[in-house]
Amino acid sequence: MEIKNESIKILVVDDEESLREICKDALRDEGYQVLQAEDGQNALEVIAANEDIDMIISDLRMPVMNGLELLEQIRNKKLDIDFLVMTGFATIETAVECMKKGAADYLPKPFNINHLLVKVSKVVRDRSARMDRARLSNIVRMLNLSNALNSQLDLKSICYEFVLQVQRNFLPDSAVLFMRRDDRTALTKSVVRGRLFREDPDLFSKVQKLAEESLEKNKSFLLDPSNASDEPVFSDQEFPYSMLIVPLLSQMKKVGAIVLLRKDKKFFTTDEVQLLSVFAAHVATAIQNAKMYSRIRDQNINIIRSYAKAVEAKDYYTKGHSERVALYAVKLGGFLRLDSEEMDLLYTAGVLHDIGKIGIPDHILNKPSKLDDEEFEVMKSHPAIARDILSQVWSLKEILPIVYHHHERIDGKGYPEGIGDGQVPFLAKVISVVDAFEAMTSDRAYRKALPWEKARDILLSGSGSQWETDLVEKWVKLVSDEGFESIQQDIDVKPFKLMDKL
Repeated sequence: MEIKNESIKILVVDDEESLREICKDALRDEGYQVLQAEDGQNALEVIAANEDIDMIISDLRMPVMNGLELLEQIRNKKLDIDFLVMTGFATIETAVECMKKGAADYLPKPFNINHLLVKVSKVVRDRSARMDRARLSNIVRMLNLSNALNSQLDLKSICYEFVLQVQRNFLPDSAVLFMRRDDRTALTKSVVRGRLFREDPDLFSKVQKLAEESLEKNKSFLLDPSNASDEPVFSDQEFPYSMLIVPLLSQMKKVGAIVLLRKDKKFFTTDEVQLLSVFAAHVATAIQNAKMYSRIRDQNINIIRSYAKAVEAKDYYTKGHSERVALYAVKLGGFLRLDSEEMDLLYTAGVLHDIGKIGIPDHILNKPSKLDDEEFEVMKSHPAIARDILSQVWSLKEILPIVYHHHERIDGKGYPEGIGDGQVPFLAKVISVVDAFEAMTSDRAYRKALPWEKARDILLSGSGSQWETDLVEKWVKLVSDEGFESIQQDIDVKPFKLMDKL
């Protein structure tokens, strides 16, 4: 994006008023905004009153504060101002030294106006190109951050991902993310990276206080050895760091603060303050969304519990069956190394897999003997009833195929559709194994619980026909390794503890 001359503000610094006026007139004729200062100290005063200065054209030899000292002040203050040096022939070496310290170019005296305008135009073009590159780079960084955060849903993962992205983009020696718990004023550490804070507990304590001030006042801090003593918490000690602190705010909701620390490295800049502020705004929103998602999820779990309890109220002998199936499923899912989303689906489907039995008549549901063919046909309708009930809840749509098909068989002789192995959803096959296992090892109206060894033998004999062989073998191995009684105890003391398992 090309920068128009009228948007560029230039400060001309020289102790010769006549030269300043000549430069001012020539630059204004080209459309630039022009300010003047008679020496380096006066220039700093002008800069303090005009923070949007883009370029300084400065003589080197001046009273009070010379051009080299002014350049050093500009760099120490991390001001994004291009510096063009004017110098006599006798001080060309000094001008080159200025360029090593960050000056954009130098202009030997005496010079003609056209030479001045050419130099200024070049610096403006270079500045425009630099800004375009920085904007493009920052856009790429923001897209990467957004994609990374969008791939996470739970709060802990978002916090760790954010700090990882910050480390990659800002290269701090240490970083700490503070979070505000509930509506408390104090911040607590959420993620800490790097050794500097661990090596100096006193530094960490002071940084935490400054982070709390940053959040309460919605104020960023950019500190280094030149200005750290201005802050009361650091006024009594040496400060050999560059520190950047930015608050995390989402729609004015105080979320937390991020702190970056460098030692013996290039100081943080005002541009990095701005970029980190954008990063902070993104993660603050992501954190708030994660908290909202968690609340909605908790509400859904409560709904799920109510559904399961409704079924249990009809059938005393299935009391606790659904929750045990859910936790067995999660246990097998963990053994299979399923991801968190699949584990979530397994748990929810496990709790709700028999919800359709709410539509089965009590005399069939609680019959103390084997069902006849007609009664069994009625019982086989419960997956379809479950699908009809759950389809009314949009947030449960992903578990519908699991619940609907959990009585299908590998050999295609199951119900309700009679589909074969290749068509049965994988998670439905997981539920099918643990559902059968739980039913066999629990008391029912028509029989007592079977011993674990008997249930194991039935599962193994039905593998490859009723259940998937690999799933049966893995479940049998898991129960054998951990012990049936140990697994039962683990399940019995953790009903509905979804978050413990995912």
